[in-house]
Amino acid sequence: MRDISFSQAMMSTLDSLVSAKACRRYSAVALLLAGPLGCLGNLGNTDGTPSETSSSGGGDPTDPGTTPPGEQPEQPHAIPEVSQCEAADLSTPGPRVVRRLTVDQFEATVRDLFRDPSVTLPSIFNDPQVLGFTADANALVIRDLTAQQVMDWAEQTADWAVTNKLSTLTSANCNTNDAACRGQFIRDFGRRVFREPLSEDRFASYDALFGAEDKFEDGAKVVVSAMLQSPYFLYRHEIGRDVGGGVYELTPHEIASNLSYLLTGTMPDETLLQAADQAAAQGISLTSDQIAQQALRILEDPATRPLAEAEMMRFMRGWLQLNRLVSTVKDNTVFNLSDELRRDMMAETQALIVDAAFNQNGTFSNLLQADYTFINSSLAAHYGLGGAGGTELTRVTISPGQRDRGLLAHGSFLTGHGGAKLSSPTQRGKMVRTRLLCQPLMPPPPGVDPNIKPLEGPATTRMMVTQHVADASCSGCHQFMDPIGFGFEHYDTFGRWRNDESGLPIDATGTVFAPPAGENFGFEGVTELADYLAASEDVKECMVRYWSYYAFGDTWEQDGCTYEKVQQEAATEDFRIKSVWLALTRAPHFTRRVQGP
Repeated sequence: MRDISFSQAMMSTLDSLVSAKACRRYSAVALLLAGPLGCLGNLGNTDGTPSETSSSGGGDPTDPGTTPPGEQPEQPHAIPEVSQCEAADLSTPGPRVVRRLTVDQFEATVRDLFRDPSVTLPSIFNDPQVLGFTADANALVIRDLTAQQVMDWAEQTADWAVTNKLSTLTSANCNTNDAACRGQFIRDFGRRVFREPLSEDRFASYDALFGAEDKFEDGAKVVVSAMLQSPYFLYRHEIGRDVGGGVYELTPHEIASNLSYLLTGTMPDETLLQAADQAAAQGISLTSDQIAQQALRILEDPATRPLAEAEMMRFMRGWLQLNRLVSTVKDNTVFNLSDELRRDMMAETQALIVDAAFNQNGTFSNLLQADYTFINSSLAAHYGLGGAGGTELTRVTISPGQRDRGLLAHGSFLTGHGGAKLSSPTQRGKMVRTRLLCQPLMPPPPGVDPNIKPLEGPATTRMMVTQHVADASCSGCHQFMDPIGFGFEHYDTFGRWRNDESGLPIDATGTVFAPPAGENFGFEGVTELADYLAASEDVKECMVRYWSYYAFGDTWEQDGCTYEKVQQEAATEDFRIKSVWLALTRAPHFTRRVQGP
C-alpha cells in the first residue's frame, strides 16, 4: 500500500473503532465496511469522510478515486525497471507502507499464534500472483466478502481456542473476570497477536470489551475474536517514528516483524519479541548488530532453521518459476508424469538448494554448476542414472556424460518449462532471459498463434520452432529466447535425456544474443550455458532485484539505492545465497522509511 495517507488514517481509525463497546460482534474490519468502497484498502477517515490520497498512477488500491470496487490495479508482467539512485551514499529508503499478510504468512502465523498445527485455516484470501510471487503489497487488500469471512472465521476460532486452549493463550494462572486477570490475558495474547505490546489506549478498549461480559471465558472469546479481525493482526505496518528530515525510523517491533517474516514467513518467536521489547523499553531501535545476531540465530537454530529453509524455497520457487512444475499440463499418452514423480522432482531441487545454501554456504553459481544432486529410485529411473535406491533422496555425483550439471538440468525446471508433448525452447529460453538475466521481453502481438505446427516428414522440435518463428514479426523477440532454449534440447518435455528425436540427432548448440552493446555467447548444452550464467554479474544483480521485490513487496522511486546497497553488502561475501538474503536486512529500507509520494 503505497499511500501514507491510507496508513495514517488506518492506524488512527483502528484506535477509535476498537472502543466501540456497543458492537458485541466487534470487528474493526466489519466496522470499516461503511467506508469508501467497503474495502479495508480504501479506508476513510474517522469521521467517515474519504481520506485524501495521492495516486501513484495505473490505479492505486489505496485511492478511492482510481480503483472501482472489486477491481485490482494492473499488475506488472516483468520486473520493473530500476529507478535510478540519486543519493551518493545509497541511504534513500522507500515509502512507509501497510501490507496484508500473504496466505502463507497468515496461515503460518495462525498456527504459531495458537501453537497448534491443527487449527482451522480458512480459504479466505486469494492472493494474486505477480511476477511469480504472491507478495505484492499493492495486490493484497481485503474487500467486502472477505471481511465477512474473516469475521466468521475469527468468531469460530475464538470459541475453539478459549474452549480448548485457554492455558496457552496467556501466562495468567486465573480465569476470573477481575481487572488483574483479564488485564494479563489481554496483554499476553495482544502482544503475540499484534507482534507488539498494546498501547494503553488500545488496552483500555479491549479491557472494556472483556469487562462487558459476565464470564471470563465469554470475555476472552470476544477479545480473541476482535483481535483476530483487527488490521493490526492481518496487516504488517511499517510506519515508524519521525526522526526529522522526512525520515521515519521503524520501531523495534516493526523491525522484528520484518526480520521474522523475511526469514521464516511467520510471526516473531519469543526470543525476537523479547529483544524488541527491551529496545522499545529503552526508547531505542534494534541496532544493526542486534539484527545480525537475531538473523544468524534464526538461520542456525534447529527450532527455526526449517522455517527459514521453507521460506527460502518460497522465494526460489517464485523467482525460478519452479511452481510451473505443478501447473503445467502434460500429455499422458506420451508419458504418464505422476503426481508422485512431480513431488520427487521438486524435492530434488529443494534438497540441492538447501544443501548449497545452508550446509555449504554456497552461491547461486554453485547451484548452476553443482556436480551432484539428490535422487531416489524413481528419479534415478526417470533420469537414467544409477546410485540411488528406495524412496528416500540420496546424494549422488553426476559423472561426465551422464547428464548435465546443475539446477538447470533438474526435472523441476525442464518439466515446468515444457509443452504438453514437445520440449519448449521458447519457454526455457525466456526463463533464462527474464528471470536470471532480468532482461524484459515485449509481449507477443495480439492474435498470434503460439501452437507449433508439425513439418512434413521427420523433424525435431528445434526444426519446428525455427520454422514457426521464421516470420520477421516474430523473430525480433524470439531471437532472444529460442537460441538460449535450443541448448536444452537434449531434454524432452519431461526432463528425460535424449540423443535423437524422430530419428534425427539432437542439436544442442545455442547462443545468448546480447543487447546491442554486448557480446554474443555461443555454447553447446546446458553445462556450458550454466558456466556462462555462473560467471555473469547480471545474474547476481537479477537475484538481488527479485529478492528485494519479494522481501519488500513493491518497487518505488529511487529503489536503485536499495538494490545497489544490497549488492554491495552481498559482494563482500561473494554473493553467497545466505549473504544476499541477509544483505536485505542491512539496506536502509529495512529499518527506515520516507513519507512517500
